[in-house]
Amino acid sequence: MARRLPSAPPVLPGYSHLHVLGTGGYADVFLYEQALPRRPVAVKVLLAELVDEEVRRSFRTEVNLMGRLSSHPGILTVYGASVASDGRPYLVMELASPELGERFRTEPLAPEAAIRIGIRVGAAVETAHRAGVLHRDIKPANILTTSFGHPVLSDFGIAGLQHDTTEAAGVSIPWAAPEVLRGETGGSIATEVWSLGATIFSLIASRSPAEQPGRANDHDALSARIMAHELQPSRAIPAPLRSVLDKALAAKPADRYASVEAMLLELQRVQRELGFDETAIEVEVDAWAAEPIADAEPDAEAEAAADALRLRRRRSRRSAGITGSRVDISQSTGRRQPQKPKRFAIGIGIGVASVVVLGIVAVAAMALSSVSQQIPVVDDIEAAPESGRVVFTWPDPGLVDTDSYHVRTPEGDALIQGGRQFTLAGEPGEALCITVAVNRDGSTGAPTEACAEPLP
Repeated sequence: MARRLPSAPPVLPGYSHLHVLGTGGYADVFLYEQALPRRPVAVKVLLAELVDEEVRRSFRTEVNLMGRLSSHPGILTVYGASVASDGRPYLVMELASPELGERFRTEPLAPEAAIRIGIRVGAAVETAHRAGVLHRDIKPANILTTSFGHPVLSDFGIAGLQHDTTEAAGVSIPWAAPEVLRGETGGSIATEVWSLGATIFSLIASRSPAEQPGRANDHDALSARIMAHELQPSRAIPAPLRSVLDKALAAKPADRYASVEAMLLELQRVQRELGFDETAIEVEVDAWAAEPIADAEPDAEAEAAADALRLRRRRSRRSAGITGSRVDISQSTGRRQPQKPKRFAIGIGIGVASVVVLGIVAVAAMALSSVSQQIPVVDDIEAAPESGRVVFTWPDPGLVDTDSYHVRTPEGDALIQGGRQFTLAGEPGEALCITVAVNRDGSTGAPTEACAEPLP
């Protein structure tokens, strides 16, 4: 099947387009160079023909999820997001290589490397679960490699909250759990355990668990085998690891690991048994980290599994990090804890700091006041109602150099763009409003508002 041509790259203020990185079902990814700070970035741009209000909501969900989670070392970093002047939403991300997902079928990984990647990516998945988020599409193609060689999980475009499990979107059949393919759930912790196990299996065996050499391996055939639990073992997987993957790929969700972390602890045990270096489980554990969404009524079996896991953690900590080692990423900055200063020194420090801060505030206030008076104001916004949408346009109030427009929508989106047109979709009779202000050197001028109702 012929692949479509990529869309035209949008003009983005502060970024220079270099070339196309890839195309997908709903977005294109381009390589840009960011002007300040100067660095290469990957920009994911939604296709114009697919952009409607539902797509915008999904895009906002992905941006917000990635913003909450991308500080984790196992999750792709997001630098920013906005809407281009032609109306296409875009996401600016860390540049990473998709080589792992492209090469595993021809160049399988050694078990040591696959387990290490599985633990690092699994720790990212566990962190997402603790924030109440399911990824829903764990597979080799969504594991990228940073310029430092670290595996990171990408594409939270179909992620969702743990309680939102009524529908599965964009299912990748070779790595999907049987209950997902049967339509019984859109995702759960148990289905994520399955997908992680299937991904580790694939990296070593060069195929997904249900693929069988010499037989039909199309989506229908794979779906039927997965739902019937007809999985093909691989001799490339060592026995200690095979037992872990067998549990992760159990036919019944209740027979799998109760959490991704429980699976990762078993993978660490396999590393020790096979003589491999142990990979730390990097999971946020501080009280300020986001709490997971609690299940309504945890059953006795789940409680027993949780108690066993807590006992194992305590034993792990008592063994000086040799068993079940973990890294508290909130304490891994490498900074020395400063000595407590004497009380006299504290008093002087506070007094000097107060004077300095007040001086800075005063200077900043004067500077901001001066800048705001120089920022031009959009005089008039023309709202043109059309069928199912309103097109807003406005004249150039006198932009210079790197000035841009700051557009705010009723949903609270704050969008930076260079063009003088913006489109909002809505229902007939619904008041659609935007405010537009000029942004200059990081400061925003006075906003101008316009409203209109879409035509039937």
